[in-house]
Amino acid sequence: MPVIACPDCGHEVSTVAPACPHCGRPSPGMSAPGAAPAQSPMNEETLWRGSPSLLVLIGHVVMMFVVLIGIPLLADLIASKTIDLDAKSRITHIGWLVTLVILIIQLIGFFIALMKQRSIQYTITNQRVIIERGVLSKSLNEIDMRTIDETEFFQTFHERLLGIGSVTLISSDKVFPTTSLRSIKDPRAVRELIRTHAYQLSQRQLFTRAT
Repeated sequence: MPVIACPDCGHEVSTVAPACPHCGRPSPGMSAPGAAPAQSPMNEETLWRGSPSLLVLIGHVVMMFVVLIGIPLLADLIASKTIDLDAKSRITHIGWLVTLVILIIQLIGFFIALMKQRSIQYTITNQRVIIERGVLSKSLNEIDMRTIDETEFFQTFHERLLGIGSVTLISSDKVFPTTSLRSIKDPRAVRELIRTHAYQLSQRQLFTRAT
C-alpha cells in the first residue's frame, strides 16, 4: 500500500487514509472536503440548424406580379384614349417591352437574393453558434456559448405575419462582439435555446469538439 509523509508530523500515512492517525491532519493523498469534482468533457451535439427563411423573398415575387399586370394595363389604358390605331399598337408593344425588361431585371435580383439566402447556414450546438457563408468559396465564423452575455430577438410587422425574425447575440468575443441570425423561423424559441445553454455553460469549461 503506498504511503506518503505527513507534512505536519512527518510520520508515514497511507494515501487512502482520510487523515493522519498521529496528528489528525487531512491526508494529502485524499481530496480536501468540499473540493469541486473534476469536470468531465462535454461532447458537442447539434441542437438546431437552419438558414434565413425564403419567405423574405415574397416581396420580390409580389413586385414581379405587379409589374406583369400593372404595366400592360397602364399601356392599354393610355392606348384606349388614343384615336390613331398605329399609335395604339405602338403604345401596347412598348408597354409589353417595358414589362419584359423590368421582369428580367427583377428575376436577376430575385435569383441573386435567393443564392445569398441559401448560402448562409446557421448551426447551434451545446457549445457554440456557427455561421457558415458562401456558395463557391466558404467562410465559417463561430461564437463560443460561454462568451454570450445577452440575446435579443426582433421582428418587423411583416416578419411577425410571416413568423420569422432575427436573433442578436451580444458576446465578450473580441472578433464578433455582436452577431445576428437573420430572418429565421420562430426566433423567440431559437433565442431561448441559445440563452438556456449559454447560462448552463457559465460554470463549465471542458469541451470535446468534433474536428
